[in-house]
Amino acid sequence: MSQINGLGTPLGMSDPLFLMKTLSPSSTSEVSGPSFQKLMLNSMSEVAGLEHAAQTTIGDNLAGSDITLAESVIAMREAELATRLMLQVQRKVVDAWKELKNMQM
Repeated sequence: MSQINGLGTPLGMSDPLFLMKTLSPSSTSEVSGPSFQKLMLNSMSEVAGLEHAAQTTIGDNLAGSDITLAESVIAMREAELATRLMLQVQRKVVDAWKELKNMQM
């Protein structure tokens, strides 16, 4: 997902939205308001956009355009914080799923 810190794509997937796309429900029941899946996909797209913008800013800075080092660092930090937030949300969702799965009926 992030090439800034050199970690590459998690789990070797080339598409960061792979899991959300493959886990989509097969039924097409319409619910009023945005679904959780759509919210997550939009958030993941925003994070990917921030990472791309940070990489572009760093590249432009290295190429000698009018972008300062401070602007590059801010863009990189913003993308890093967004990625950390998405990972925390993912962990919370997985924990909630495990708790629901282990509930006895």
